[in-house]
Amino acid sequence: MMKNMNKNELMQTYIDTFSLCSYFSPALLENLRLKQIEEGEYLVAQGSLLNNLYLLVDGKLQVEHFQQDGSYAVFSIEKAFSVIGDLELFLDIDMYTVSTVRAISKSDILEIPLSKIQQYGFNDPIFLRFICTHLSKKLYASTQLLTNVSLPAFVKVRKYLAIRAEAEGTVIHLEKRDSIAALLGISTRQLNRVLKDLAELSIIQFKNKTVQVLDSDYLSEIKATDFF
Repeated sequence: MMKNMNKNELMQTYIDTFSLCSYFSPALLENLRLKQIEEGEYLVAQGSLLNNLYLLVDGKLQVEHFQQDGSYAVFSIEKAFSVIGDLELFLDIDMYTVSTVRAISKSDILEIPLSKIQQYGFNDPIFLRFICTHLSKKLYASTQLLTNVSLPAFVKVRKYLAIRAEAEGTVIHLEKRDSIAALLGISTRQLNRVLKDLAELSIIQFKNKTVQVLDSDYLSEIKATDFF
């Protein structure tokens, strides 16, 4: 279960680290609560009523959607700083979640009741711009995923590693490979094969969950011949 941490100093550290005072009014800040969930725990379940807006300030969350036949798709792997629940925030109906969100590492989360968002945030242009900015980033990321649907597995993995390397540097700490494979729309076997091929080409070195990029230019330069 989620635990109340009751660590005001830690919460203030997160508020300062992510400059939340620039986007949240004092009334909103007063209603923030700090929670912690363990690896494997669920933050929200698909189809459940959303009662809070969540801010991921440490750790990693996986956003996934389950089909009726039991299959699932990974929409994203969220790292700090990330907003969860913004997509449902403006729906003019009861706000039921469209995805399941679970922790893939121990995570710290700031949460605020939606009733307080409605009371103090819906008429606050600074807060609304903050939400719109994060929605725009998610729309851009989902568009990127859609453009990758028809690409070969080799190109998908190269593009993924190139994006991760640009954001994180040459040493990348991967999540579970089945999660990454589901995110890219390929099988775990295909992912492992591409990683092995890239290692044999001396483009990367990898061991367990750690990938070291040796040739970032190769990863980012996609040629026409790569599609065949």
